[in-house]
Amino acid sequence: MVKERENRIDLIRGLSLLLIFVGHANFSFSEGLQHSRGFSDASELFVLMAGISAALAYYPRTGIVDLRSLLAKPLRRARKIYAVHVALILVLVGLFSIGLASGLPLFVQASATLELTSFWSDPSGNLASIFLLRYMPGNFDILPMYVILIACVPFFLYFHDRRPLLLFGASGVVWLGAGFGHVNFVNTALPEGHWYFDPLSWQMIFLIGLTVGVRIKTGRPPLPYNRLLFIAAAAFCLLAIPINILFHFHFVEPPSQWLYRAMTSKTNDGILRLVNAVAILYVLWNIDAIRRMANASLLQPICVIGRHSMAVFVTGLLLSDLMTVSMALEHSLTIPEQILLMTTGLLLQLVVGQYLEARKSVMPHSRLQTGESSARRTGPLAPSSHIAG
Repeated sequence: MVKERENRIDLIRGLSLLLIFVGHANFSFSEGLQHSRGFSDASELFVLMAGISAALAYYPRTGIVDLRSLLAKPLRRARKIYAVHVALILVLVGLFSIGLASGLPLFVQASATLELTSFWSDPSGNLASIFLLRYMPGNFDILPMYVILIACVPFFLYFHDRRPLLLFGASGVVWLGAGFGHVNFVNTALPEGHWYFDPLSWQMIFLIGLTVGVRIKTGRPPLPYNRLLFIAAAAFCLLAIPINILFHFHFVEPPSQWLYRAMTSKTNDGILRLVNAVAILYVLWNIDAIRRMANASLLQPICVIGRHSMAVFVTGLLLSDLMTVSMALEHSLTIPEQILLMTTGLLLQLVVGQYLEARKSVMPHSRLQTGESSARRTGPLAPSSHIAG
């Protein structure tokens, strides 16, 4: 059977990247857009796709899961993400150190906006904390969350094949314990003192994505269509939009503020967020028009950025920080100026994706010139490519 790339994964992940950028950029319309999609947002969908992609990349084609043989690739990927994260923070701190030393007011204001001010109260201690993942300003704890989740992939896959009920039971206990017990990792850069994205909570939705990915990799329907389930999921997704808008913007107060906050907590990926994200994925996956759209040439630029998610995410993160600083300037940006900034940021991410895709397409030709023996050494070009049976 011919294996084809599953473009729906790339399309959903690409759209999620663009929506995450807009949400992080703190435009005057960012919060409204963020909460107009229901209880969850693009972050949950992105983590779901990350779980699916991890299974497609690392679940053995033989179907025989051996923990020792599984360890190398995910851990190498986790180290790479860790290195990118540390490099980003060091570059950011270095640039702001130079700017603050020059006495430019812009850097003073920007440092406060990006929650970097506390770094200079204890530079040596905070520098060590950067490497220990204990000092992460703003949205910079997202990559560390992936470091932990990707490092856990071999163990997830091992127990998924041998003790799936035990795996999901343990995952549920950890998710509940982290949420209700407020168990989290230390982040001294944030006023709350903990990670904004708690890996102990977000591992649940990642594991759900991983399970879907294993089904794809093994040729089973990942999200089998059921008419009643589809109607229920679609109804939940549609009703979540006005309910979340009414409650979040205080047009109507929920019956219990504490319970509502717990069920929609982003740090702990509350139950309403988690169910909403899974429902969205189920609905999107079972609409045939989405499959056709994912394969259409018009949307390929979005699929492309989904295929190069880490580079595009880092680009979006830096751009969103730049735009957050712009929004904090004394001169308030008008809506047309904000739309222009947003459009520029979106286009830049699409350009990064196209550049990386073009570079990737050139690589096989250059490798062919090195001869067959070299090709044997390099191995397959894209071992993590998405396939559909």
